[in-house]
Amino acid sequence: MNYLHDDVFLTSETARELYHETAKGLPIIDFHTHLPQGEIMGDHRFENLWELWLKYDHYKWRLMRGCGVDERLISGDGSPWEKFEAFASVMPLAFGNPVHHWAHLELKRVFGIDEILNQENAESIWENANEQISEKSELSVKGLLKSFNVELICTTDMADSDLSTHAEINESAISTKVFPTFRVDFTEGSGAEYDLEELKKQHDYFHENGCRLSDHGMPYMPNPSSVAFGVLNHIAKWNKEKGWTMQLHLGPQRGVNEAMTAVTGRDSGFDTMGSWPQTAALIDGLNAIQNDGNLSRTIVYNLNPNESESICCALQNFQNSEERGLLQYGPAWWHLDHVRGIREQMDILTSLGAIGTSLGMLTDSRSFTSYVRHEYYRRLLCQYIGDAAEAGEMPNEPKALHQLIADICYYNPKNFFNWAEV
Repeated sequence: MNYLHDDVFLTSETARELYHETAKGLPIIDFHTHLPQGEIMGDHRFENLWELWLKYDHYKWRLMRGCGVDERLISGDGSPWEKFEAFASVMPLAFGNPVHHWAHLELKRVFGIDEILNQENAESIWENANEQISEKSELSVKGLLKSFNVELICTTDMADSDLSTHAEINESAISTKVFPTFRVDFTEGSGAEYDLEELKKQHDYFHENGCRLSDHGMPYMPNPSSVAFGVLNHIAKWNKEKGWTMQLHLGPQRGVNEAMTAVTGRDSGFDTMGSWPQTAALIDGLNAIQNDGNLSRTIVYNLNPNESESICCALQNFQNSEERGLLQYGPAWWHLDHVRGIREQMDILTSLGAIGTSLGMLTDSRSFTSYVRHEYYRRLLCQYIGDAAEAGEMPNEPKALHQLIADICYYNPKNFFNWAEV
């Protein structure tokens, strides 16, 4: 099958060399996921392809809704087979969509299935995959992490979480390190619900359990005079003291279909790109944090491409010698982690910053097969760098290019987050 062949996206000889000789074999560090640590600890075995593939994947759910699938066969009471068949039936309508790319890369890499999924072959693929799931030990959670060469992952954990499971995982024989992330979100008018003394105790507790990142989802950066910003600024101070990295996820408008969200609950595919202005508020916030002496390692993820360039440009004004790439224009996130969005993120960072400081990619996923997204990113990265080098737009120096790819894909995230001391 020619679809997603071994050199897909690798449109030059240099791109092919960069990917196959360097990027392909590097371990994966996934510093932002929503993977359930309980399933990692228990080395969960999946019952069928629906549970592994569709049960929690709102990317697939959104695509199915857009193709007219009844909600009963998405988040409702349809059987696992009925839901899988419904997903298969929409695949011919979604050529070029990242879900189509990812699904077929997963079929190839996880199951060795090299067919184009559709309603006609859905049953045979279902039976083939389910047989492998039931028989192969490498299709358990720990087996999948090992087969994808995942060295380290960070889960996303609310600030009051019990981290005992993380400790058990890292004391076990698993080859993948699993660390928590300190999650404290803010909405307009929030912040008063947090007790700073208790929050600080939890921050210390997270640090003792290997946490080196905080994570904050917000529609936009809070005003420096607000209670929410006061809490965020305290966390920035604690982060700097401990050598943590602060992640700012800016821009989502959540639960926009109120009637359906009431039925399906949150994180079910009804969140979208918010259209709020972002750059000015971000600058005000970074200035206030810096003026209080609390600015340190920070990653800013932008959800709406309207301000991608202005946000990346703004971050360069706050860089300093504390760390190479101290403020990161983050990986293409959520609704932007498709071919065009990933390429645009690379181009913006190259044009306005230094792509050699990039931390690469993450999955932001609840699925243990989503590690094909790192392959997806790495192929596009090698295409971008390789094609530019052959066109004379970047130096075509093999040693330097291979080191650049290795740094972005692996060594930069490995060294940026202070995990060496854990």
